[in-house]
Amino acid sequence: MVGVGEMYFIPFVLALGVGEVSAGLFFTIPYLFGSILQLLAPWGVSALGSPRKWVICCATVQCLSFIPLVDGALRGTLPTWVFFASFALYWGAAIGAGPAWGAWVAALIPSHIRPKYFGRRSRICQLMTLGGLAVGGGFLFFGEGLDHLKDAVGDLSWQLAAFATIFVLAGLSRASSIPFLLRQSEPPPGAWKHTPVPLKILLIRPLIGQERPLLLFMLVFQLALQISSPFVASYLIGEIGFSNATYFAAAATLFATKSIAVSIFGSIASRRGPRFVLIVSAAFLTAHAALFALPPQTSTIFILMALSGICWAGYELATFLLLLDLAKPEERTSILTSFNLLNAGALVIGSLIGGSILHSLGDDRTAYALLFLVSAGARLAALVLLRWVRDTRRPKAEAGVDAIDFREISLEEDGSFNRPPESIL
Repeated sequence: MVGVGEMYFIPFVLALGVGEVSAGLFFTIPYLFGSILQLLAPWGVSALGSPRKWVICCATVQCLSFIPLVDGALRGTLPTWVFFASFALYWGAAIGAGPAWGAWVAALIPSHIRPKYFGRRSRICQLMTLGGLAVGGGFLFFGEGLDHLKDAVGDLSWQLAAFATIFVLAGLSRASSIPFLLRQSEPPPGAWKHTPVPLKILLIRPLIGQERPLLLFMLVFQLALQISSPFVASYLIGEIGFSNATYFAAAATLFATKSIAVSIFGSIASRRGPRFVLIVSAAFLTAHAALFALPPQTSTIFILMALSGICWAGYELATFLLLLDLAKPEERTSILTSFNLLNAGALVIGSLIGGSILHSLGDDRTAYALLFLVSAGARLAALVLLRWVRDTRRPKAEAGVDAIDFREISLEEDGSFNRPPESIL
């Protein structure tokens, strides 16, 4: 679903004639509304008395969110509010399911088999995402080719028909997962508990606990990232002239290197600790934005995509490992639900800054170059906050023979660090 669905949201918006700057905001603003919707997660888990039932509800909503997109692709137009509503439902269900799913599977999977089990699962998920990208890219490639025959078939847009097809596949992919969720058992009695955080504390809880230094860095760094990240797809497709097939190939390069780099950074984390990996990956993400400001060439962009995958693999692994021990298990759903909202706020603020830069400068290549440099400067400033981030686990060399092998830990081991929207910068 991820590969054939959300990775093509921005190209779809551009195909319907939305401007490059607006296309980036079509992603970030619905993500914010989705993060507001996911505040229902702690209430939903408590009301249903089961994280399993809440996850199934979220999966159903996420499946239905593709229906308006299919309709818009077939008709060749879609009202702005429907775009926002569909994307908001998608992200609300995606983000809202994360903490509950984590509480569910953490109670089901014995701790001694989690590393290998979820390590393998993570690699399979990356492979399936690549498969979805390939299917979507194939349909769009043929759709673009058939559009050259427009004189023979009238006004029918084969490209939009291809978008309708891949969104149908995305919805069916999500729907096909629901029977498996239904077959999976409830958490064993006593193996799962949920303690709601009072509403007046919920929104500030991530910033007043022992998680504060790490989460504060992640929020500021997210803001810096999103100054440029939402506009990369618009830059590649609208400004550089990438076809949808070339865009697919670039995104696939990122996922391939990301999948390979996870185990490498895991080995480094075993020896040097996750904080070291966080510092290295965040520093490279900072330099990476500056490199994107160089004169664009297809070969160099593909190299930068590969570098982006490597950087994101280290960043996500390091933040996950550092977060794993900080939140109390019984408060994890509530705390991470509120952090998701704060994180979405940082995402929107960053994207509005980036959109303002492009709007004021005319969204040409010079404006994009300045956008990437501003983002790099903001990321560099955020790195100062890493001074107060501390490792929560000792490196393998210090911890002895019983240390955890970080190479086998999945980014989704317990859902604590909910999967963010896939970024390509």
